[in-house]
Amino acid sequence: MRTLAILLFFLFSTNIFSQNLEQKTLLISKQSQLKISGDTNINSFNCIFNPTELPEKLIASFEREQQNLIFQNTSLKLNAKAFDCGSRPINRDFEALIKAEKYPFIYLNLKELKLQSQNSALISLNIEIAGIKKLYKVPVKIDHSKSNYKGIIHLNIDDFKLEPPKKIFGLIKVKEEIEIEFDLYFKE
Repeated sequence: MRTLAILLFFLFSTNIFSQNLEQKTLLISKQSQLKISGDTNINSFNCIFNPTELPEKLIASFEREQQNLIFQNTSLKLNAKAFDCGSRPINRDFEALIKAEKYPFIYLNLKELKLQSQNSALISLNIEIAGIKKLYKVPVKIDHSKSNYKGIIHLNIDDFKLEPPKKIFGLIKVKEEIEIEFDLYFKE
């Protein structure tokens, strides 16, 4: 009898708490772009994510709290080897930097979106690279007419315990600060 009471309580409470949870399937347009940029002590580099490798859809589960969306289990899973840095040697260095052999995916886990104006928001997300997660708050520009979301994430590779490759006996070094620029287009 006690087990039945616990089961009924669990089912009842789950139903109450999940009533506010909304779910939308968003189709990700192939015109979306994702780019990682950084600098060395002598040059800069850009690694562009292959748009055909983007997942076809993003299933967004969220609750609304006034002007905010609180996400649950909403994540973009990106193939770590789908970045093109312009040449095969730079691609290999980039894949070595992010430990793509051991950690084949980069995860962008959405946590919260706070609408700040009609065309801007602050998004909180966990980024997982090489098995390490770090929380970021990123300003986002929104174009509702195109369902377009743009922003730049500034991160330090030391936060993910990544060691940049050194070339020519350490004369060429990658700087710790890099940017992830996203320009995402969605369709419901």
